[in-house]
Amino acid sequence: MRLATWNLEWASGQRHVAARRHLESLDADLIVTTEDRAVAWPAYPHALDAGNDWGYRIQVDRRKVVLWSRRPIERLAIDPGGAAAGRLVVARVTGDVPCIVVAVCIPWAAAHVSTGRCDRERWSEHLEFCQTMRDLLVGLRAAGPVIVAGDFNQRIPRTRQPIRVWDGLGCALEGLEIWSGDVRTEAALIDHIACTADMTMTGFGWWSNVVAGARLSDHAGLWVDAAPVRP
Repeated sequence: MRLATWNLEWASGQRHVAARRHLESLDADLIVTTEDRAVAWPAYPHALDAGNDWGYRIQVDRRKVVLWSRRPIERLAIDPGGAAAGRLVVARVTGDVPCIVVAVCIPWAAAHVSTGRCDRERWSEHLEFCQTMRDLLVGLRAAGPVIVAGDFNQRIPRTRQPIRVWDGLGCALEGLEIWSGDVRTEAALIDHIACTADMTMTGFGWWSNVVAGARLSDHAGLWVDAAPVRP
């Protein structure tokens, strides 16, 4: 199974068309997009999103996170609320590689500090999300392989984020391998894919925010080939 993730920086018009064209060229089975739009995508007709309310001004078509699939996927009835509201969606994937996919857009350092609700301190929304995700993953891991993908809003390996923030993400993903974490690129990835030990990475690729000479996002993206670990 191939899974890709990319933050599209609210692309619209031709930039959105070009971003989707690039994603389609990857031949992925599942795609997690963040800061995207709820616009029909014929190549990926099955989509689950986390809604359009994450505490900022609501814009009808904007979504912080969307999980796109070629085949039907099942939404798991999980409503985490708090800092994860509008930023996390969970799906059960069947077929050749059955697993649970957690699609995320973890809040950035200044979420709701001087914009939005203006009631938080730097990194507080991020750390609250990480705690919610940690609690969620404890339960999900009992149900089989779990993949977490999307915008983590932390560079891995660590660069300038505070140690407490780095540790908060590490605790949330305890027991998972961050497949993009040991890949050093000039892009300094903050979009990542992580998985429990019962899955293995068989292939990896990434691309910059500039594709074919056009700036399509402010993030680099990546894809991973995943397979179950055989006994």
